[in-house]
Amino acid sequence: MALLFTEDELLQAAGPRSFERGLDYVEAVEELEFEGAEINAIVTGTYEYDVTIWRERAKLEGQCSCPWSQEGNFCKHCVAVGLAALASADGPKVEGQAAIVPAHTDLESWIDALGADELREELRALIRGDRGLRRRFELRAAQAGQDVEQVRKLARQLLGRGGLREPIEYEDAFDYARNVREVAEAIIVLIDKGHAAEALDLVREALSDTRAAIEDAENSDSDGTIAHAMAQLLPIHLRACSETSPDPTELAGHIAEHNLAVPHEFDFAYNVADYAEMLGEAGVVLVCDVYRAAYERNPKGWREKQLMEQLVRASGDLDALVEFLSRDLDSRGYQHLRIAQELEVADRVDEALRWAEAGLRDATGFIGTDLVEFVALRYGQAGRTDDLLTMRRNRFRAEMTVSHYELLRETAERCAAWPDERDRAMTLLHEDLAKQSPKAQYGMGPVLIDILVLEGDYAAAWELSRKAGSEPQRLKLAALIRTDKPEEALEVYEHALAPLRSQSGEDVYRREVELLQAIRACHAHLGTEPAFAAYLAAFRKEQRRKRNLMRLLDSVGLV
Repeated sequence: MALLFTEDELLQAAGPRSFERGLDYVEAVEELEFEGAEINAIVTGTYEYDVTIWRERAKLEGQCSCPWSQEGNFCKHCVAVGLAALASADGPKVEGQAAIVPAHTDLESWIDALGADELREELRALIRGDRGLRRRFELRAAQAGQDVEQVRKLARQLLGRGGLREPIEYEDAFDYARNVREVAEAIIVLIDKGHAAEALDLVREALSDTRAAIEDAENSDSDGTIAHAMAQLLPIHLRACSETSPDPTELAGHIAEHNLAVPHEFDFAYNVADYAEMLGEAGVVLVCDVYRAAYERNPKGWREKQLMEQLVRASGDLDALVEFLSRDLDSRGYQHLRIAQELEVADRVDEALRWAEAGLRDATGFIGTDLVEFVALRYGQAGRTDDLLTMRRNRFRAEMTVSHYELLRETAERCAAWPDERDRAMTLLHEDLAKQSPKAQYGMGPVLIDILVLEGDYAAAWELSRKAGSEPQRLKLAALIRTDKPEEALEVYEHALAPLRSQSGEDVYRREVELLQAIRACHAHLGTEPAFAAYLAAFRKEQRRKRNLMRLLDSVGLV
């Protein structure tokens, strides 16, 4: 039975924003196919996305391999496929609905053939149908007419989201960043035309709005799209200041307030050195005073600590820097290492080692490799092999990992003490194995298995992995033993492939291909190639709607 739906149903399923964005992707729909109650297609862009539309319990549903759809949303790519299907002569029709056959006239030729009045009418039609586009054109008109208040009003609408503070969704980040760039360009034009004072107020408002948007966006700006656009506002602020010579006290207050408000993980702060001449000595001192007062109020704040550290470093007093850093010692020894590195640069090597050793001794949490190797290198340089072996032994006992085991073995072999050290290490590993719950197989698995693999004892590792190993461990071992035990390896590969069948995305497809190739190799060792051919045929039939997967399978001969 064919899938029937209307444009209104697409709008209801996607919502206004995704529907509007889907309009821009209709021309990117390829390989549109109607398969009974489903519509399948690929939407091309930065990536290629597999899309399927169907109806479930009278509701229009869509699945796409894009991140937004993977979170359970009816995305813009699903909208585009639906619209392309409605426009197709072979697409879904409801009673009384005619097919919309897309024109194939060359776009450039069509545009060239339009007269000025026709072009204006086309532009007006586009603006009427797209509020965001209309605001951007209104912004350009305002900057061309040097209408500062209109530029301000439109900038607030584009960046302030009408005073709302709802989080920006992942798929909206690009559009918001485009708005930031449009506003930045408008402010530059105002400066060029002699409105630097007004532009200064505008760029500060834009920075404030964009900073708030990034804070609200949470993970939606994971690729830094908005952050990169915001960075373009900083030099505009500097230029506006240089052309208006603002009051140093007011400028100092603004710089300090902005820099304190910037989230510590972002680099959107003003560089005080760039403003030193405009601030004067008194202004720079005022900025520093604001930093100090903020730190005194909140000494645990990340941003306050960052800015205060900058001030201490600028003083050039190493003892003051060590004292400042020592106020915030952590459970992992990270701050100890920073202090040790600062002291070593100043050639105070004995003090540096004592701080690093204290970091190892006092740590109660995970200790980073940098701190351990800082101490290990200096023990080795000083010929303190017994201390080095003791440290390696303690580190392995605290964190039983393959890397700590290898370092322990390397050091013990240099000290001709490996047999005894290995016996102790194996005792610890078996004790660790006995403590692990059955749920350990869903994590990384017992490290004893990895160490047996490291030492080449694949048979013991394989037997242990069947009882207590994680899937990554079993897959690694399956590759090592499949020549001798292809039937057992085959079971591992098929078990790993099963949950991927219901997933989509390029990474999933590549993993499925790797597993199918491994399954094929197992059947080759078993001499059961016809069984694999039947298995592959059933897999392809089940997964046929995933066009990118089909192409990937074809490219490696899995046909």
